[in-house]
Amino acid sequence: MLKDHGEMDAHRGAVMATVARPDDRQADPRPGRERFYRRGFGPTRWLVAVVDFNETPAHIVTAYGLSEAPPGWPSNYR
Repeated sequence: MLKDHGEMDAHRGAVMATVARPDDRQADPRPGRERFYRRGFGPTRWLVAVVDFNETPAHIVTAYGLSEAPPGWPSNYR
């Protein structure tokens, strides 16, 4: 998970909390993956964790901060 986003190392607990209790969950463009969004966690307004369900057990592919609301949310939603 941290190979490409080392800045997220300090936010491991927030990443796990995002997957456990997301504020939103959406399909990823890649089949078998989903994006989990949590507001107010991590380094920015939103934390995104991408989970791959194509293997067992499922695993977090990446996580990163997002300053804007997820797709489908009002742009001014913080």
